[in-house]
Amino acid sequence: MDHQKIKELISSYHDRELDEEKRRQVEEHLEECPECRREFEEMGKFEEVMSKMELKKPPREVWQVYWASIYNRLERRFGWILLSIGAMILIFYGGYKMVEGIIQDPTTPLLLKIGILVLMAGLVVLLVSLVREQFFVRKRERYKEVEK
Repeated sequence: MDHQKIKELISSYHDRELDEEKRRQVEEHLEECPECRREFEEMGKFEEVMSKMELKKPPREVWQVYWASIYNRLERRFGWILLSIGAMILIFYGGYKMVEGIIQDPTTPLLLKIGILVLMAGLVVLLVSLVREQFFVRKRERYKEVEK
């Protein structure tokens, strides 16, 4: 087995994931190759340190605050989505009422009517998106205290 393949198997060897044949191949290569043996020993030390580590469990209050904040963020996102959709509908309706005469005129070509409606829809989406973005940028501006 080649040198690079053995290096890839060292971690699996420590984790006891290799079958007997591959284990034997790794062991034989380690006897002959000082570079791989050194990497094998370093990996063993690393595994030993990792096995001694313990994760701290956060207190129950931390989890309660965490889940409450997730629900609040989800509710706010849902609220912003509804607000955005409502604003788009109202602005589009207002724009439609402004050009209603042109759209309902039977002499106006269909392509022009479609173009006007698509243009209005695009403007509405951009306007609502811009207002929302500006609101969030001001709210999260990291350098608002820095004088320009």
